[in-house]
Amino acid sequence: MKEYVLQQPMSIVQKEVDCAVPGEDEALIRVENVGICGSDIHLFHGTYNGPHQYPMLLGHEWSGTIVKTGSQVTTLQPNDKVTGDCSRYCDYCESCQTDKNLCLNIEKFGITIDGATAEYIIRKERYLYKAPEGVDVQLLCLSEPVAVAAHLLEKIKNVVGGSLEDKKILVMGGGVIGMSALMLLKKMEGCKHAELYDLAKSRTAIAKSVGARIPSTTELNTGNIDETYSSMYKMAKYDIVLESTGVASVFVNAMYLVKPGGVLGSLGMIAKVEIPQKLIVTKSLAIIGSIGGTGDFDRAMEFIATYPETASKLISHYYPMNQADEAFKIAEVPEGTMKVVLTI
Repeated sequence: MKEYVLQQPMSIVQKEVDCAVPGEDEALIRVENVGICGSDIHLFHGTYNGPHQYPMLLGHEWSGTIVKTGSQVTTLQPNDKVTGDCSRYCDYCESCQTDKNLCLNIEKFGITIDGATAEYIIRKERYLYKAPEGVDVQLLCLSEPVAVAAHLLEKIKNVVGGSLEDKKILVMGGGVIGMSALMLLKKMEGCKHAELYDLAKSRTAIAKSVGARIPSTTELNTGNIDETYSSMYKMAKYDIVLESTGVASVFVNAMYLVKPGGVLGSLGMIAKVEIPQKLIVTKSLAIIGSIGGTGDFDRAMEFIATYPETASKLISHYYPMNQADEAFKIAEVPEGTMKVVLTI
């Protein structure tokens, strides 16, 4: 079989290897689609600042078909359409009992251990998810990023007491995870007042198409803030702000945009940022970080199965694996680009 190895930054090498045999609790999967994530782009360019390794099979957003299962696999069978976790959690540490995405012994497929850029991969049953009947396998590779958005929304719902229907919510950043959050809010949560801000007009056009309002730059500009409470609160317009850009200035701006008693959900990765900490106290803010989508794949696949036309807007390009270099170039350009998918 063929596998496509990120040998070192900027170098993906095709290799011929023997196809492995699944163990008792494993499945052999024919991979069909692999989405390019922001972390993949950094790994490709050698700028990823978290734990990682080379050489590496990239890819933690994928879809495929079961070919063979081990003797102890009970929930899957050949020809099932499946996707899988990004996180290889241990399932026995203290953190796994509350949120497997926070596993103390975690490994990340496609980042610290081999991912899915191969014709066939093997995964343990517990890291696999069977798709609902009729799901387009080309859209199924969206399950992981949509699950990441769903995981944050579930955390926020626990804080605000359930429904998001009547909350005024702003999503800052219209990349795939930010847009997924918006789509889940509109389609799955019944949110009446969801907005999205992004500099790319192609992305705000998608947001408009699913019923979101697009605030102007002027509306979100905090301007001059002094030490008075009225000044600190003057831009507070939203019950909930979701920050998905990973830009320090956007995160700080979001703190001013959240109403007193509101929630700031953080998905973007920022190495360091200087914040007006007093806003957390004076506005009694809840700041919620979230990572990973384990635990919310069923919700993600339900969305993809129920609203395929909407979900398809999250994918802008498909490239065969032998054009990976071009795919990575396109994936870096926000305007006109959403998820770029490699086909194997």
